[in-house]
Amino acid sequence: MTQFRKKPVVITAITFDQLVAHGISSGGNVVNGMPLSFTYNGHAITHENDDCYIIPTLEGSMKMGRDDMLITGVQGEIYPCKRDIFAATYEPAPTALPIIDPRPDALEREIQAKANKALRVTPADIEGEIAAEFYFTAADGVLGQSEMGTRPAAWTNLDQVTICTLVLRNGAKVLGVNYGAIDRAQHDAGKGREAARAAAVEKIWELLGFRLRDKLASEPLSEHGR
Repeated sequence: MTQFRKKPVVITAITFDQLVAHGISSGGNVVNGMPLSFTYNGHAITHENDDCYIIPTLEGSMKMGRDDMLITGVQGEIYPCKRDIFAATYEPAPTALPIIDPRPDALEREIQAKANKALRVTPADIEGEIAAEFYFTAADGVLGQSEMGTRPAAWTNLDQVTICTLVLRNGAKVLGVNYGAIDRAQHDAGKGREAARAAAVEKIWELLGFRLRDKLASEPLSEHGR
């Protein structure tokens, strides 16, 4: 009988404070020192409260608190992990990873240093593609399209479902949706719009990334130092 052992997996992880610093440096809307919505490794992060962020994972939305770690897996997926479980499961990789500078502009400086002027998609590129933006709720849609003008029942909470439509310079359109707080009493329309916009912006990252990949694939390798 042949025996096998599991291959070691190297992951990256950041703390709650490091996630906040990344959100601030990404240029998102910041209130009282806390970024409300932003993207991390291409994933839309949403501010639940000053002690919690909503993290999109492969298993659905999960909460990350101040005592949690945010892990990035081998396929680029992210998920929060309790610090005690993290400590029991992971140990530093043989090659020490650099300590992340917590200053707000540190992440962008680190990216620029490592990029060595290589082509990449930046937040400025994203914003430069957006020609117009529109917001409405699912309740607005029901009232606007229903032949009878039927107002949705209160229990449906359709007014909490926010849709953001971003129109790009070339006429393409992307949609982002936020379903609102689970507890209606905690619903904030402004945060809903910000989260919906962040979800739409995440799709622009993918589109511009594909465009850049096409450009790199069509040019000589030597032009990019490969």
